[in-house]
Amino acid sequence: MTVMTDAQTGTDAATLPRAERAIGLFVAGLRLATLAQMLPSLVAALDQGEHRALTAVTWAVASVMALATAAVCVVRRRPPGTAWACLDTAVAVGLILVGLVTVPVELRTGSWIGFQSAYSLSVAGSLVGVRDVRIWGALIGALVAARAVYVLPIISTAADVPTVVGELFTMLGLAPLAWFGVGTVLRIAQDADESRAYAARLAREDEERKARAAIHNGTALMKILVDQGALGAVDSRTPSQVWVQAATELNRMRAYLAGGPGQAGDEPHDLAELVENIATEFADLPLDVVPDLARGTTLGSEATDVATALRSILINVRQHANATRVVLHAEELEDTPGWAVTVHDDGVGFDTRETTYGVGIRTLTLDQLSPHGIETTIDSVPGVGTTVTLTREGDR
Repeated sequence: MTVMTDAQTGTDAATLPRAERAIGLFVAGLRLATLAQMLPSLVAALDQGEHRALTAVTWAVASVMALATAAVCVVRRRPPGTAWACLDTAVAVGLILVGLVTVPVELRTGSWIGFQSAYSLSVAGSLVGVRDVRIWGALIGALVAARAVYVLPIISTAADVPTVVGELFTMLGLAPLAWFGVGTVLRIAQDADESRAYAARLAREDEERKARAAIHNGTALMKILVDQGALGAVDSRTPSQVWVQAATELNRMRAYLAGGPGQAGDEPHDLAELVENIATEFADLPLDVVPDLARGTTLGSEATDVATALRSILINVRQHANATRVVLHAEELEDTPGWAVTVHDDGVGFDTRETTYGVGIRTLTLDQLSPHGIETTIDSVPGVGTTVTLTREGDR
């Protein structure tokens, strides 16, 4: 069978989980980097103030929480969820409030001895996994409020005000930027997954179309041979051209099943030449071919589909029309760029209002040609005949 690519089957790794994994690794790296910056100041922090034991506890809690958050990101392969983010924020707020006791006022900014400000900023950056804006806003608000309480006491003169304002606006600026940036990445990843799923669906539909194109015409010809065989007239009443065409279609089916395109693939791109080639395959029909008005009309990628559709239409004529005359006409349009191919027979005809089209007309003609901008018109009158017209107007 035809081997399909990862993009066709949709079996490759989805973009969204990979994006979430990358964001989770970013958060883990952020927390570990903050911890690495903190640790060199631990000894100096223990030497400051009168609360050595409480200071040691705050450092231990901050270290454990940073390591645990990084581990959660790595294990979950995504940033922490809402529950963990709430716990993380609560711990950070607690550390800030305890810092009012353990960290001297003059060391609360510009020093890793007062690690609480930088630590709370890394926690704010870890909240990117909380996609509910109300919950995220409440958590950021709690961190900003605690941080304000922590740094406001350093204001002793007007010169200290810019420092405090800068401390608070650092979180108010960077945290939303990170949150919106991650949201954009996730949306892009989701769009990529949806595009991949759409491409996979189109590829499956195209593969199904190729299968129908490879099998339908061949099975129709085999039905003719089987019906003739049932009448005991295969040798005497079946035209040799049917045998040749049946062998050709059988080779196409075998090529498709073996992994090939299942179609000729080398159809002429001159419309007149294509019509003439198709006509030679139906020499058993009372067929008049009038291609000269299409001489020099060039087909593009639609050539193979047009050829498949014409074969299907003529096979239907052979099977059902019981016609005494069939006209295959091709021309370049006069009033507008484009072309038209008409197949007319004087056979039994049918009522188009009451007829359900089979695979040959519905799929290999109507559905297959429509994406190329080719309109198919079917006119038929019972007892009079049928006309099928393929028209392409302009450059579509």
